Amino acid sequence: MTTSDLMVARQLGVHEFLTARGWLLEGDSDPARVWFANDVHAGWHYPETYGGQQINDVGDTTPVRLQSYFTFGNEGEEVFALVPAGNLRGSGCPDHDTGERFFPLTAAGVVDLDEIATLLDTLEPRARSLDPRALIECRYFGPCGR
Repeated sequence: MTTSDLMVARQLGVHEFLTARGWLLEGDSDPARVWFANDVHAGWHYPETYGGQQINDVGDTTPVRLQSYFTFGNEGEEVFALVPAGNLRGSGCPDHDTGERFFPLTAAGVVDLDEIATLLDTLEPRARSLDPRALIECRYFGPCGR
């Protein structure tokens, strides 16, 4: 199997796993293409975030949806990233703040989907239950409970 074949198989494996859980493809790229991991707009999002409510995206101020994508680590190695729903950049309380979580590929060059599934079993229900208004108020009026 060539490196290109491995990349496509890895991307398609993640795609099938996530879409089976109700996630949607993000961007215009096809995970069956080698360059999918190089596209900064390619990935997946969980449409049930915020109870499925659609909210306007305003630059760096809108809370992020539960999302995932391939990216590159500090050493240039490919990794899988997952961003829980919430406020990016530490602008609110610990319950509402979020940040990227990076998962290195296994020795076989794949994403550990069992590890991701365990994490998503917690993150998906949390994403569904979050209120975007509460996130925005936390971000702009100070951390919750203060």
